[in-house]
Amino acid sequence: MGFNILITTAPFGNGHKMVATALKNAFINKGYNNVFVVDLFTEAHPTITETIKRAYIKSYDFGEAYSMLYYGSEKLTNMRVIEIYRNFGYKKLRDIAKSFKPHVIINTFPILASLKIKNESGENIPVFNIVTDFYVHKLWLSKEIDKFYIATEELQEELKKMNIPVEKTVVSGIPIREAFEEIENFSMLYKKYRFKRNKKIILINSGAFGVFKDIKKVCMELCKYKSIQVAVVCGNNTLQKSKLESLKLRNLKVFGFIENIDDLYKIACCMITKSGGITLSEALSVQLPLIIIKPVPGQEKENALYFEKKGAAIIANNSYQIVNSTIELINSPSMLNTMKNNMKKMYNKSSSFKIVEDVVETIEK
Repeated sequence: MGFNILITTAPFGNGHKMVATALKNAFINKGYNNVFVVDLFTEAHPTITETIKRAYIKSYDFGEAYSMLYYGSEKLTNMRVIEIYRNFGYKKLRDIAKSFKPHVIINTFPILASLKIKNESGENIPVFNIVTDFYVHKLWLSKEIDKFYIATEELQEELKKMNIPVEKTVVSGIPIREAFEEIENFSMLYKKYRFKRNKKIILINSGAFGVFKDIKKVCMELCKYKSIQVAVVCGNNTLQKSKLESLKLRNLKVFGFIENIDDLYKIACCMITKSGGITLSEALSVQLPLIIIKPVPGQEKENALYFEKKGAAIIANNSYQIVNSTIELINSPSMLNTMKNNMKKMYNKSSSFKIVEDVVETIEK
């Protein structure tokens, strides 16, 4: 079919790329094969991006600095700094638009919110933003944006207060991989990963610990309980993986990067994680109760507070609280059930599909 769809993404955290891929697949499933995903940062400025990326990872060391950057940039919205930030990938985007001729640009990262690019007939190419958190940073906002796809009705109210007309917002939820919404055979999953059926699985998203040195301590404490199995996903952090494996704990399983992470989400009884918007949406899709590790100020903190308020997560600020909250949670079936029900109410099904339908309908108009 004849639409060219350009999706922009960024290399900060794994999430934005996953959102872009989920969307791309949803477009392809609907018969729109001309979808181009571009990581504008890396394409435009590979060296600067590496530096920013390192600083981004480091910023977990310096929660305060990150907070200033994050909340500070709210106050700086109208200033020159933001213009520089916004212009970062603009030239690159213009070049891509010249050759690819998109009918629509969809942003999964709030970098180019205010910049319009014209097509060959001199008309503005429509720009849609997918807000990938449960909170909206001012960087996402601009009068120039034609549509905002957002996670919750509360956000729609927030945007109204910020003078974004309601007809420009769609409560779609945050796109995640289809696999999370597929029903699995649980006994097969237990076999596949060699877990015991009679023990509760606690999933730890080790990226959540980032610079948080206490992951060993948390694993050792939790593994003292005979009725528990702990699954830690280390992603590409091979050093951490070997450190944890060397503990030789009988009820600890350590994974590196795992393609079908949704499998583990489905059989776990709760997850210890940080509060990135995409991880939280994935947890919602399978109603996996959460213990959120000390969120850094900024969107992670806003996400965590929202989930806590909704009764879908417990925030823990140190290893002692993490262990205690986890044990308390898994020993309380009623608390687990309440959390699951709250998550069920919060979850927006088939988010990618909703967005694709709406994008197509809007362009056709």
